[in-house]
Amino acid sequence: MGATTRDLAPGWPAPEACRSLEVVPAALRILSLCAALVALGCASRPIGDVTLERGKTGRVQGDLAVAQKGAAAVAVISTDVGRGLAFVVDPDGYLITNRHVIEDADHIEDVTFPALRPQRSFAAVRIVYIDPSRDLALIKLDVDAPLPSLSLATVGSAPIEEYLHAKDRVLLLARPGEDEAAGAGGKRPTGFVARTGNVRELEVYNPAVGPGAFFGLSQAVRRGQSGGPVLDRYGRVVGVVSWTWKHRVGGYAIPIAEAAQMLSERPAMDTPAEQSARAAERARGFLKALDGGDLEVARRMMSPTYSRKIRQRTMTTIAEQLPGDGRAAVQQFVAALEDIIDSQPTGAEELPFSKVQDVVLRTGTRGFMEALGVEGALSKDQVISFFFEFAQAYVGARYFAESDQDAAMNAAMMRLQTVDAARTFAFAEATGRFKRGAHLEVERLEIVPGAYAPHAVVTLRNRDADGRQPTTLVMQMRLEWGDWYVAELQTAGG
Repeated sequence: MGATTRDLAPGWPAPEACRSLEVVPAALRILSLCAALVALGCASRPIGDVTLERGKTGRVQGDLAVAQKGAAAVAVISTDVGRGLAFVVDPDGYLITNRHVIEDADHIEDVTFPALRPQRSFAAVRIVYIDPSRDLALIKLDVDAPLPSLSLATVGSAPIEEYLHAKDRVLLLARPGEDEAAGAGGKRPTGFVARTGNVRELEVYNPAVGPGAFFGLSQAVRRGQSGGPVLDRYGRVVGVVSWTWKHRVGGYAIPIAEAAQMLSERPAMDTPAEQSARAAERARGFLKALDGGDLEVARRMMSPTYSRKIRQRTMTTIAEQLPGDGRAAVQQFVAALEDIIDSQPTGAEELPFSKVQDVVLRTGTRGFMEALGVEGALSKDQVISFFFEFAQAYVGARYFAESDQDAAMNAAMMRLQTVDAARTFAFAEATGRFKRGAHLEVERLEIVPGAYAPHAVVTLRNRDADGRQPTTLVMQMRLEWGDWYVAELQTAGG
Protein backbone atom coordinates (compact mmCIF):
# COMPACT_ATOMS: atom_id res chain seq x y z
CA MET A 1 0.00 0.00 0.00
CA GLY A 2 1.43 3.39 -0.92
CA ALA A 3 1.14 6.82 0.60
CA THR A 4 0.92 10.17 -1.08
CA THR A 5 2.40 13.56 -0.31
CA ARG A 6 0.47 16.78 -0.57
CA ASP A 7 0.47 20.36 0.74
CA LEU A 8 4.26 20.44 0.57
CA ALA A 9 5.73 23.55 2.17
CA PRO A 10 8.45 25.68 0.58
CA GLY A 11 11.97 24.50 1.23
CA TRP A 12 11.33 20.90 0.20
CA PRO A 13 12.09 19.79 -3.36
CA ALA A 14 8.79 19.16 -5.11
CA PRO A 15 7.97 15.54 -5.92
CA GLU A 16 7.07 14.55 -9.42
CA ALA A 17 3.31 15.08 -9.58
CA CYS A 18 3.00 14.00 -5.92
CA ARG A 19 3.22 10.40 -6.99
CA SER A 20 2.33 7.51 -4.73
CA LEU A 21 4.88 6.59 -2.07
CA GLU A 22 5.27 2.87 -2.60
CA VAL A 23 7.84 0.68 -0.87
CA VAL A 24 10.12 -1.20 -3.21
CA PRO A 25 10.39 -5.01 -3.07
CA ALA A 26 12.16 -6.51 -0.07
CA ALA A 27 15.59 -7.08 -1.63
CA LEU A 28 15.81 -3.58 -3.08
CA ARG A 29 14.44 -2.13 0.13
CA ILE A 30 17.20 -3.71 2.19
CA LEU A 31 19.87 -2.51 -0.24
CA SER A 32 18.42 0.99 -0.27
CA LEU A 33 18.26 1.08 3.49
CA CYS A 34 21.85 -0.06 3.88
CA ALA A 35 23.03 2.51 1.36
CA ALA A 36 21.12 5.25 3.14
CA LEU A 37 22.66 4.30 6.48
CA VAL A 38 26.15 4.36 5.04
CA ALA A 39 25.55 7.73 3.43
CA LEU A 40 24.23 9.17 6.69
CA GLY A 41 27.14 7.88 8.69
CA CYS A 42 24.84 6.40 11.33
CA ALA A 43 26.28 5.30 14.65
CA SER A 44 24.48 2.62 16.64
CA ARG A 45 23.99 2.65 20.40
CA PRO A 46 22.69 -0.41 22.23
CA ILE A 47 20.46 0.46 25.21
CA GLY A 48 19.62 -2.79 26.92
CA ASP A 49 18.19 -5.05 24.23
CA VAL A 50 17.32 -2.14 21.92
CA THR A 51 19.83 -0.79 19.40
CA LEU A 52 19.26 2.77 18.20
CA GLU A 53 20.76 4.29 15.07
CA ARG A 54 21.88 7.89 15.09
CA GLY A 55 21.55 9.70 11.78
CA LYS A 56 23.93 12.49 10.89
CA THR A 57 23.31 15.62 8.93
CA GLY A 58 24.58 15.43 5.39
CA ARG A 59 22.88 15.77 2.08
CA VAL A 60 19.35 17.12 2.39
CA GLN A 61 16.92 14.48 1.18
CA GLY A 62 13.91 15.21 -0.97
CA ASP A 63 10.50 15.06 0.61
CA LEU A 64 9.57 11.95 -1.35
CA ALA A 65 12.63 10.07 -0.08
CA VAL A 66 12.02 11.16 3.51
CA ALA A 67 8.33 10.27 3.33
CA GLN A 68 8.91 6.92 1.64
CA LYS A 69 11.50 5.79 4.13
CA GLY A 70 9.37 7.04 6.99
CA ALA A 71 6.21 5.36 5.74
CA ALA A 72 7.97 1.99 5.55
CA ALA A 73 8.87 2.13 9.25
CA VAL A 74 5.58 3.53 10.59
CA ALA A 75 2.83 1.26 11.88
CA VAL A 76 -0.80 1.73 12.83
CA ILE A 77 -1.66 0.43 16.30
CA SER A 78 -5.28 -0.71 16.61
CA THR A 79 -6.68 -1.26 20.11
CA ASP A 80 -10.13 -1.90 21.51
CA VAL A 81 -10.48 1.84 22.22
CA GLY A 82 -8.85 3.54 19.23
CA ARG A 83 -5.90 3.88 16.89
CA GLY A 84 -2.52 5.56 16.91
CA LEU A 85 0.88 5.33 15.25
CA ALA A 86 4.27 3.88 16.18
CA PHE A 87 7.63 3.74 14.44
CA VAL A 88 10.41 1.16 14.32
CA VAL A 89 13.66 2.09 16.06
CA ASP A 90 15.23 -1.38 15.98
CA PRO A 91 14.74 -3.83 13.06
CA ASP A 92 14.27 -6.68 15.57
CA GLY A 93 10.75 -5.39 16.19
CA TYR A 94 11.03 -2.57 18.74
CA LEU A 95 8.74 0.43 18.20
CA ILE A 96 8.19 3.69 20.05
CA THR A 97 4.73 5.17 20.49
CA ASN A 98 2.79 7.35 22.92
CA ARG A 99 1.78 6.06 26.29
CA HIS A 100 -1.78 7.31 25.78
CA VAL A 101 -2.14 5.26 22.58
CA ILE A 102 -2.02 1.98 24.50
CA GLU A 103 -2.38 2.47 28.26
CA ASP A 104 -6.17 2.82 28.32
CA ALA A 105 -6.76 -0.19 26.08
CA ASP A 106 -7.70 -3.62 27.40
CA HIS A 107 -5.76 -5.16 24.52
CA ILE A 108 -3.91 -4.35 21.30
CA GLU A 109 -5.74 -5.90 18.38
CA ASP A 110 -2.93 -5.62 15.83
CA VAL A 111 -0.01 -3.55 14.59
CA THR A 112 -0.01 -3.03 10.81
CA PHE A 113 2.46 -1.50 8.34
CA PRO A 114 0.14 -0.21 5.59
CA ALA A 115 2.92 1.19 3.37
CA LEU A 116 4.78 -2.11 2.97
CA ARG A 117 4.22 -4.38 -0.01
CA PRO A 118 3.06 -6.90 0.89
CA GLN A 119 1.44 -5.27 3.89
CA ARG A 120 2.61 -6.74 7.18
CA SER A 121 0.41 -7.12 10.22
CA PHE A 122 1.24 -8.47 13.69
CA ALA A 123 -1.08 -9.78 16.37
CA ALA A 124 1.67 -10.86 18.77
CA VAL A 125 2.49 -7.55 20.46
CA ARG A 126 4.20 -7.11 23.81
CA ILE A 127 4.24 -3.92 25.85
CA VAL A 128 7.86 -3.78 26.93
CA TYR A 129 7.79 -0.54 28.90
CA ILE A 130 5.51 2.40 29.54
CA ASP A 131 7.18 5.53 30.87
CA PRO A 132 5.53 6.48 34.18
CA SER A 133 5.72 10.23 33.48
CA ARG A 134 6.47 10.88 29.80
CA ASP A 135 3.86 10.22 27.12
CA LEU A 136 6.06 7.46 25.67
CA ALA A 137 6.06 3.68 25.44
CA LEU A 138 8.11 0.85 23.92
CA ILE A 139 6.46 -2.16 22.30
CA LYS A 140 7.90 -5.34 20.75
CA LEU A 141 6.62 -7.30 17.77
CA ASP A 142 7.33 -10.98 17.25
CA VAL A 143 9.08 -10.70 13.85
CA ASP A 144 10.57 -13.38 11.61
CA ALA A 145 12.47 -10.89 9.44
CA PRO A 146 13.99 -7.44 10.10
CA LEU A 147 11.69 -4.45 9.80
CA PRO A 148 12.59 -1.15 8.11
CA SER A 149 13.69 1.24 10.85
CA LEU A 150 14.38 4.94 11.31
CA SER A 151 17.49 6.65 12.61
CA LEU A 152 17.24 9.26 15.35
CA ALA A 153 18.67 12.76 15.50
CA THR A 154 20.26 11.80 18.83
CA VAL A 155 20.55 8.57 20.79
CA GLY A 156 21.48 10.32 24.02
CA SER A 157 20.27 13.16 26.20
CA ALA A 158 21.37 15.98 23.90
CA PRO A 159 19.61 19.36 24.28
CA ILE A 160 17.03 19.94 21.58
CA GLU A 161 19.01 22.94 20.24
CA GLU A 162 21.71 20.53 19.08
CA TYR A 163 19.46 18.88 16.51
CA LEU A 164 16.43 21.11 15.99
CA HIS A 165 15.76 24.84 15.58
CA ALA A 166 12.73 27.07 15.27
CA LYS A 167 11.47 27.28 11.66
CA ASP A 168 13.22 24.02 10.68
CA ARG A 169 11.24 22.12 8.04
CA VAL A 170 9.72 18.87 9.28
CA LEU A 171 7.46 16.16 7.89
CA LEU A 172 4.60 14.25 9.52
CA LEU A 173 2.80 11.12 8.36
CA ALA A 174 -0.91 10.55 8.79
CA ARG A 175 -3.51 8.06 7.70
CA PRO A 176 -5.65 9.39 4.84
CA GLY A 177 -8.89 11.00 5.91
CA GLU A 178 -12.22 11.06 4.18
CA ASP A 179 -11.41 14.52 2.85
CA GLU A 180 -8.25 13.44 0.99
CA ALA A 181 -8.39 14.10 -2.73
CA ALA A 182 -8.63 11.08 -4.96
CA GLY A 183 -5.66 10.26 -7.18
CA ALA A 184 -5.45 8.83 -10.68
CA GLY A 185 -8.39 6.59 -11.49
CA GLY A 186 -10.46 8.02 -8.65
CA LYS A 187 -8.67 5.93 -6.01
CA ARG A 188 -8.09 7.39 -2.58
CA PRO A 189 -4.69 6.96 -0.88
CA THR A 190 -4.51 3.90 1.35
CA GLY A 191 -1.09 4.16 2.99
CA PHE A 192 0.01 7.46 4.52
CA VAL A 193 -0.32 11.11 3.65
CA ALA A 194 2.85 13.16 4.23
CA ARG A 195 2.55 16.78 5.29
CA THR A 196 5.40 19.23 5.64
CA GLY A 197 5.59 22.32 7.76
CA ASN A 198 7.98 23.83 10.24
CA VAL A 199 8.90 23.98 13.91
CA ARG A 200 7.02 26.90 15.47
CA GLU A 201 8.64 26.95 18.92
CA LEU A 202 11.03 24.80 20.94
CA GLU A 203 9.62 25.18 24.44
CA VAL A 204 5.95 24.57 25.15
CA TYR A 205 4.87 23.20 28.52
CA ASN A 206 1.80 21.14 29.34
CA PRO A 207 2.14 19.32 32.69
CA ALA A 208 -1.15 17.53 32.04
CA VAL A 209 0.55 15.57 29.23
CA GLY A 210 4.01 15.13 30.69
CA PRO A 211 7.09 16.78 32.15
CA GLY A 212 9.62 18.86 30.25
CA ALA A 213 9.24 20.94 27.12
CA PHE A 214 7.42 19.95 23.94
CA PHE A 215 8.04 21.60 20.58
CA GLY A 216 5.34 23.09 18.39
CA LEU A 217 4.50 22.14 14.80
CA SER A 218 2.75 24.16 12.13
CA GLN A 219 1.04 21.13 10.58
CA ALA A 220 -2.43 20.15 11.67
CA VAL A 221 -2.31 17.14 14.01
CA ARG A 222 -5.43 15.02 13.95
CA ARG A 223 -6.82 12.13 15.92
CA GLY A 224 -4.88 8.96 15.10
CA GLN A 225 -1.50 10.64 14.52
CA SER A 226 -0.34 10.25 18.11
CA GLY A 227 2.87 8.24 18.40
CA GLY A 228 4.07 8.99 14.88
CA PRO A 229 7.56 10.33 14.08
CA VAL A 230 8.48 13.93 13.28
CA LEU A 231 11.08 13.71 10.48
CA ASP A 232 13.61 16.35 9.48
CA ARG A 233 15.07 16.97 6.00
CA TYR A 234 17.77 14.37 6.63
CA GLY A 235 15.23 11.63 7.31
CA ARG A 236 16.00 11.56 11.04
CA VAL A 237 13.39 11.32 13.76
CA VAL A 238 13.50 14.53 15.80
CA GLY A 239 10.34 14.02 17.84
CA VAL A 240 7.23 11.99 18.63
CA VAL A 241 3.80 13.49 17.88
CA SER A 242 1.90 13.74 21.16
CA TRP A 243 -0.98 16.23 21.44
CA THR A 244 -2.83 19.22 20.04
CA TRP A 245 -5.26 21.92 21.16
CA LYS A 246 -8.81 21.42 19.95
CA HIS A 247 -9.31 24.93 18.55
CA ARG A 248 -5.75 25.68 17.41
CA VAL A 249 -3.92 24.81 14.22
CA GLY A 250 -0.79 22.73 14.65
CA GLY A 251 0.35 20.20 17.20
CA TYR A 252 3.07 19.38 19.69
CA ALA A 253 5.75 16.71 19.87
CA ILE A 254 8.13 15.20 22.42
CA PRO A 255 11.83 15.79 21.60
CA ILE A 256 13.42 12.53 20.49
CA ALA A 257 16.11 12.83 23.18
CA GLU A 258 13.34 12.11 25.69
CA ALA A 259 12.65 8.78 23.99
CA ALA A 260 16.34 7.85 24.17
CA GLN A 261 16.32 8.86 27.83
CA MET A 262 13.27 6.68 28.45
CA LEU A 263 15.13 3.65 27.12
CA SER A 264 18.15 4.46 29.28
CA GLU A 265 15.97 4.67 32.39
CA ARG A 266 14.12 1.42 31.69
CA PRO A 267 14.92 -0.91 34.60
CA ALA A 268 16.67 -4.24 34.02
CA MET A 269 14.37 -7.16 34.85
CA ASP A 270 16.09 -10.14 33.24
CA THR A 271 17.00 -12.08 36.40
CA PRO A 272 15.18 -12.83 39.66
CA ALA A 273 17.84 -10.82 41.52
CA GLU A 274 17.18 -7.77 39.30
CA GLN A 275 13.43 -8.16 39.77
CA SER A 276 13.79 -8.37 43.53
CA ALA A 277 16.12 -5.36 43.74
CA ARG A 278 13.83 -3.25 41.58
CA ALA A 279 10.73 -4.27 43.56
CA ALA A 280 12.43 -3.21 46.80
CA GLU A 281 13.49 0.09 45.21
CA ARG A 282 9.95 0.79 44.01
CA ALA A 283 8.40 -0.15 47.34
CA ARG A 284 10.74 2.19 49.21
CA GLY A 285 10.12 4.90 46.61
CA PHE A 286 6.37 4.61 47.15
CA LEU A 287 6.73 4.91 50.93
CA LYS A 288 9.15 7.81 50.59
CA ALA A 289 6.72 9.67 48.31
CA LEU A 290 3.90 9.16 50.82
CA ASP A 291 6.05 10.19 53.75
CA GLY A 292 7.29 13.29 51.93
CA GLY A 293 3.86 14.34 50.71
CA ASP A 294 4.68 13.78 47.03
CA LEU A 295 1.33 12.18 46.40
CA GLU A 296 1.39 12.52 42.61
CA VAL A 297 4.54 10.38 42.39
CA ALA A 298 2.94 7.77 44.65
CA ARG A 299 -0.33 7.84 42.69
CA ARG A 300 1.45 7.11 39.42
CA MET A 301 2.96 3.99 41.00
CA MET A 302 -0.44 2.30 41.37
CA SER A 303 -0.94 -0.90 39.39
CA PRO A 304 -2.89 -0.40 36.13
CA THR A 305 -4.71 -3.71 36.53
CA TYR A 306 -5.63 -3.09 40.15
CA SER A 307 -6.61 0.50 39.37
CA ARG A 308 -9.05 -0.64 36.69
CA LYS A 309 -10.58 -3.09 39.14
CA ILE A 310 -11.17 -0.42 41.80
CA ARG A 311 -12.44 2.06 39.21
CA GLN A 312 -14.93 -0.47 37.87
CA ARG A 313 -16.32 -1.18 41.33
CA THR A 314 -16.67 2.51 42.19
CA MET A 315 -18.29 3.51 38.91
CA THR A 316 -20.65 0.54 38.93
CA THR A 317 -21.82 1.40 42.44
CA ILE A 318 -22.49 5.03 41.49
CA ALA A 319 -24.06 4.13 38.13
CA GLU A 320 -26.58 1.85 39.86
CA GLN A 321 -27.96 4.89 41.67
CA LEU A 322 -28.33 7.19 38.66
CA PRO A 323 -31.71 5.88 37.41
CA GLY A 324 -33.11 6.73 40.85
CA ASP A 325 -32.46 9.37 43.50
CA GLY A 326 -28.74 9.56 42.75
CA ARG A 327 -29.36 11.50 39.54
CA ALA A 328 -30.46 14.58 41.46
CA ALA A 329 -27.21 14.59 43.46
CA VAL A 330 -25.12 14.47 40.29
CA GLN A 331 -27.19 17.22 38.68
CA GLN A 332 -26.68 19.33 41.79
CA PHE A 333 -22.92 18.80 41.52
CA VAL A 334 -22.82 19.77 37.82
CA ALA A 335 -24.93 22.86 38.53
CA ALA A 336 -22.39 23.95 41.16
CA LEU A 337 -19.59 23.62 38.59
CA GLU A 338 -21.60 25.66 36.08
CA ASP A 339 -22.05 28.40 38.68
CA ILE A 340 -18.26 28.63 39.09
CA ILE A 341 -17.74 28.83 35.33
CA ASP A 342 -20.46 31.46 34.88
CA SER A 343 -19.07 33.59 37.68
CA GLN A 344 -15.75 34.18 35.91
CA PRO A 345 -15.30 37.55 34.17
CA THR A 346 -15.03 37.57 30.39
CA GLY A 347 -11.45 37.15 29.24
CA ALA A 348 -10.21 35.55 32.46
CA GLU A 349 -7.29 33.23 31.62
CA GLU A 350 -7.48 31.11 34.76
CA LEU A 351 -10.27 29.38 36.63
CA PRO A 352 -10.22 29.36 40.45
CA PHE A 353 -9.73 25.64 40.97
CA SER A 354 -9.84 26.22 44.71
CA LYS A 355 -13.59 26.78 44.28
CA VAL A 356 -13.86 23.61 42.21
CA GLN A 357 -11.98 21.75 44.94
CA ASP A 358 -14.42 22.99 47.57
CA VAL A 359 -17.34 21.66 45.53
CA VAL A 360 -15.56 18.31 45.07
CA LEU A 361 -14.79 17.95 48.78
CA ARG A 362 -18.47 18.42 49.63
CA THR A 363 -19.24 15.19 47.76
CA GLY A 364 -17.57 13.33 50.64
CA THR A 365 -20.04 14.59 53.22
CA ARG A 366 -22.54 12.19 54.69
CA GLY A 367 -25.47 14.21 53.36
CA PHE A 368 -24.26 14.11 49.75
CA MET A 369 -23.34 10.42 49.92
CA GLU A 370 -26.78 9.58 51.28
CA ALA A 371 -28.42 11.63 48.51
CA LEU A 372 -26.25 9.81 45.97
CA GLY A 373 -27.26 6.49 47.50
CA VAL A 374 -23.76 5.18 48.21
CA GLU A 375 -23.47 5.74 51.96
CA GLY A 376 -22.10 2.48 53.42
CA ALA A 377 -21.27 1.10 49.96
CA LEU A 378 -18.31 3.36 49.12
CA SER A 379 -15.79 5.18 51.26
CA LYS A 380 -15.68 8.96 51.39
CA ASP A 381 -12.31 8.93 49.59
CA GLN A 382 -13.71 6.87 46.71
CA VAL A 383 -16.63 9.24 46.17
CA ILE A 384 -14.36 12.29 46.27
CA SER A 385 -11.98 10.60 43.80
CA PHE A 386 -14.82 10.00 41.34
CA PHE A 387 -16.06 13.59 41.42
CA PHE A 388 -12.53 15.02 41.43
CA GLU A 389 -11.71 13.31 38.12
CA PHE A 390 -15.15 14.17 36.73
CA ALA A 391 -14.79 17.85 37.68
CA GLN A 392 -11.28 18.27 36.28
CA ALA A 393 -12.36 17.03 32.85
CA TYR A 394 -15.76 18.72 32.82
CA VAL A 395 -14.50 22.15 33.84
CA GLY A 396 -11.52 21.90 31.51
CA ALA A 397 -13.81 21.13 28.56
CA ARG A 398 -16.33 23.87 29.41
CA TYR A 399 -13.93 26.64 30.31
CA PHE A 400 -10.79 26.07 28.26
CA ALA A 401 -12.09 24.13 25.24
CA GLU A 402 -15.37 26.11 25.21
CA SER A 403 -17.39 22.92 24.81
CA ASP A 404 -21.12 22.79 25.42
CA GLN A 405 -22.50 20.87 28.40
CA ASP A 406 -23.11 17.65 26.48
CA ALA A 407 -19.58 17.62 25.04
CA ALA A 408 -18.14 18.41 28.48
CA MET A 409 -20.12 15.55 29.98
CA ASN A 410 -18.69 13.22 27.34
CA ALA A 411 -15.18 14.51 28.09
CA ALA A 412 -15.70 13.78 31.78
CA MET A 413 -16.91 10.24 31.10
CA MET A 414 -13.97 9.62 28.77
CA ARG A 415 -11.60 10.87 31.48
CA LEU A 416 -13.08 8.43 33.98
CA GLN A 417 -12.27 5.56 31.60
CA THR A 418 -8.54 6.34 31.54
CA VAL A 419 -5.92 4.47 33.55
CA ASP A 420 -4.68 7.76 34.93
CA ALA A 421 -8.09 8.48 36.45
CA ALA A 422 -8.38 4.89 37.65
CA ARG A 423 -5.13 5.36 39.58
CA THR A 424 -6.81 8.11 41.59
CA PHE A 425 -9.48 5.60 42.68
CA ALA A 426 -6.88 2.96 43.55
CA PHE A 427 -4.68 5.44 45.39
CA ALA A 428 -7.60 6.53 47.58
CA GLU A 429 -8.40 2.87 48.29
CA ALA A 430 -4.81 1.95 49.17
CA THR A 431 -3.86 4.98 51.20
CA GLY A 432 -7.04 4.70 53.22
CA ARG A 433 -5.17 2.05 55.18
CA PHE A 434 -2.40 4.47 56.14
CA LYS A 435 -2.87 6.54 59.24
CA ARG A 436 -1.59 10.11 59.24
CA GLY A 437 1.83 10.34 60.87
CA ALA A 438 2.67 6.64 60.48
CA HIS A 439 6.20 5.83 59.29
CA LEU A 440 6.47 2.56 57.39
CA GLU A 441 9.56 0.75 56.15
CA VAL A 442 10.17 -2.40 54.12
CA GLU A 443 10.84 -5.34 56.45
CA ARG A 444 10.73 -8.23 53.97
CA LEU A 445 10.11 -8.82 50.27
CA GLU A 446 9.28 -12.04 48.48
CA ILE A 447 8.97 -12.58 44.72
CA VAL A 448 6.21 -15.09 43.92
CA PRO A 449 6.20 -16.70 40.43
CA GLY A 450 2.93 -16.43 38.53
CA ALA A 451 1.31 -18.00 35.49
CA TYR A 452 1.85 -14.86 33.39
CA ALA A 453 4.10 -12.64 35.49
CA PRO A 454 5.56 -12.68 39.01
CA HIS A 455 4.22 -10.57 41.83
CA ALA A 456 5.90 -9.30 44.95
CA VAL A 457 4.69 -9.54 48.54
CA VAL A 458 6.19 -6.74 50.61
CA THR A 459 5.89 -6.76 54.39
CA LEU A 460 5.87 -3.25 55.85
CA ARG A 461 6.72 -2.49 59.47
CA ASN A 462 5.50 0.59 61.31
CA ARG A 463 8.51 2.35 62.89
CA ASP A 464 6.22 4.17 65.32
CA ALA A 465 4.23 1.38 66.98
CA ASP A 466 1.91 3.76 68.83
CA GLY A 467 -1.33 1.98 68.11
CA ARG A 468 -2.51 4.38 65.41
CA GLN A 469 -1.28 2.13 62.61
CA PRO A 470 -1.30 -1.68 62.51
CA THR A 471 2.17 -2.92 63.40
CA THR A 472 2.46 -4.76 60.09
CA LEU A 473 0.96 -4.18 56.65
CA VAL A 474 1.37 -6.29 53.51
CA MET A 475 1.70 -4.54 50.15
CA GLN A 476 1.09 -6.49 46.96
CA MET A 477 3.03 -5.40 43.86
CA ARG A 478 2.48 -6.40 40.23
CA LEU A 479 5.05 -6.56 37.43
CA GLU A 480 3.35 -4.71 34.58
CA TRP A 481 4.51 -2.65 31.63
CA GLY A 482 8.17 -3.33 32.39
CA ASP A 483 8.17 -2.22 36.04
CA TRP A 484 6.70 -2.92 39.47
CA TYR A 485 3.47 -1.22 40.50
CA VAL A 486 1.67 -1.10 43.83
CA ALA A 487 -1.58 -3.03 44.15
CA GLU A 488 -3.58 -3.51 47.28
CA LEU A 489 -2.52 -3.04 50.90
CA GLN A 490 -3.66 -5.46 53.58
CA THR A 491 -3.29 -5.75 57.32
CA ALA A 492 -1.03 -8.71 58.04
CA GLY A 493 -3.15 -11.76 58.70
CA GLY A 494 -6.25 -9.88 57.51
